Amino acid sequence: MRRSSDRRARAHGPSRPGFSLLELIVAISIIAVLIGILVPVVPRVRDGARKAACAANYHGIAQAFQMYRDEHERTYPAARYMPPPWLSGDEDPPLRDAMAGYIETDEAWRCPGDPVVFDFPYTDDAGAERTTSMSYTYQTGLSGVTHDGSIFRRLLRQEPADTWLSHDFDGGGFETQDGRIIQVGFFHHRRNILFADGHIE
Repeated sequence: MRRSSDRRARAHGPSRPGFSLLELIVAISIIAVLIGILVPVVPRVRDGARKAACAANYHGIAQAFQMYRDEHERTYPAARYMPPPWLSGDEDPPLRDAMAGYIETDEAWRCPGDPVVFDFPYTDDAGAERTTSMSYTYQTGLSGVTHDGSIFRRLLRQEPADTWLSHDFDGGGFETQDGRIIQVGFFHHRRNILFADGHIE
């Protein structure tokens, strides 16, 4: 009798006990803690990647500003604060049009974190369907002037490194030319700012 049971034990191999209930609970707890640590980090990592891509676009725009100013006696482009269809208190062209020829691709004007503004549709004065095609605002206090001739230098005594030139067009309610208020969420935890000397913070 004992020989037959020994033979059966050898045929099936040594017995392997499964996880105990306690071991299973500990393993699940460890996995839950790891998920709890990693889940809040993922949005920050994604935001950091979008912000870095946006800053890379801004570096290209900063270089375009430099080329423009080199060819226009150090003046900044004459352009609107916001492109159409957003309400702006001046009649200058949008910045992307004022700097046509200095930026190679329209995608340079897109902030990768912008879910609304760049692709916002409107009908222009000629009846053509268009989109905003720009994710950034512009400092009209520098529009068409040099920094030395601007209010920032003459009245505020600011250096170009202290004067913002453009920033992400994000976070708030913005009015269109036809009177609609469009709510735009923040693209990033902290927005990118291009300064008049070409550096980005």
